[in-house]
Amino acid sequence: MGHEPRFADPYRAVTPLKAEEPDWHRSYNDPESQLSRRLDVVKRRLDEALGALRMATPRILSLCAGDGRDVIPVLAARPPAEKGLALLVEKDPVLAQRATQEAVAAGLKTIHVRCGDAADPALYRDWLPVNILLLCGIFGNVSEEDITTTISAISALIASEGMVIWTRGRSQPDLRPRIRSWFTAAGLQEVSFDGDPEPFGVGVASVTKPDPATRLLPQRLFTFLD
Repeated sequence: MGHEPRFADPYRAVTPLKAEEPDWHRSYNDPESQLSRRLDVVKRRLDEALGALRMATPRILSLCAGDGRDVIPVLAARPPAEKGLALLVEKDPVLAQRATQEAVAAGLKTIHVRCGDAADPALYRDWLPVNILLLCGIFGNVSEEDITTTISAISALIASEGMVIWTRGRSQPDLRPRIRSWFTAAGLQEVSFDGDPEPFGVGVASVTKPDPATRLLPQRLFTFLD
């Protein structure tokens, strides 16, 4: 009862919010910015993952989804029978509403937006397991312990043969190599990794042999650092 989604139906009328987008998010307006270059890689890897799954209606979950500028254009460009079902979870109401509006503009009735805390699995438990999970813009803002907690929960979030797409910057300490090893230790197989010379990393890993013992979800996956 306490997790009623806002903007769950992208075709429901919503009242535009007057607040502006977060300052950090405006970097996406510069096509040469680090965030824009990372976005291009994420979209390419998402499109490849959808093609590799060879499923008519794969289920996608994007945590801390922002305004959905990675998922929405990729699904919009795919053939009608291959668009899949997507749930975007975003805490910022301005970005969540923008994602709703972008989904409507793209004619994507298969995209749903929930405005809430993506670290709380109760908000999207009904959507699990998914075939593709996006963890973009998270690992650079949480503790190492929370990164490992989230990775350990992957088997409870993703169906067998599903994939996870994650990102992490090169900021010191550079945790990208360790994060890749943590995914391997959790039983996932690395599909690809885009890193140097870029100051960011975009990884893709697949769940090949899910361990039933790891299918329990924690109450929280992570907490953003101040």
